Amino acid sequence: MRKILLILGFLISFAPLMAQKQTEQLVQNLQTANFSNLLSFWDKEVEVTILDQINQQKFSPAEANQQLQNFFNNKAIVGFERIAERKVGTTIYITGKLLSGLIKYNLTLLLQEKNGLSIISVRVS
Repeated sequence: MRKILLILGFLISFAPLMAQKQTEQLVQNLQTANFSNLLSFWDKEVEVTILDQINQQKFSPAEANQQLQNFFNNKAIVGFERIAERKVGTTIYITGKLLSGLIKYNLTLLLQEKNGLSIISVRVS
């Protein structure tokens, strides 16, 4: 019985490390504008709010990925600088700046821990 509890304890303690590794991969994909790798992080339905769009819209993973990629291309985004990351239960918030010459745009990602991390909401302002 002790061995089972010990093994369960180890498994539970490694879960946050795996989530942290995934957030690092996500941030790296944003920093390098690697949208093909970013595609696996999107949830089945994603709320997207982008600066130039009037209303928040729900998109499929491919559409959300394309919307963000279009924003990067149209605004000549050259990088991403993470400002903060916060975890509340199974929800993770990542905020940062998208860099484009002298202009910086705010990016907020809302992620949900399910079977790995999934982006459920993205906002660019």
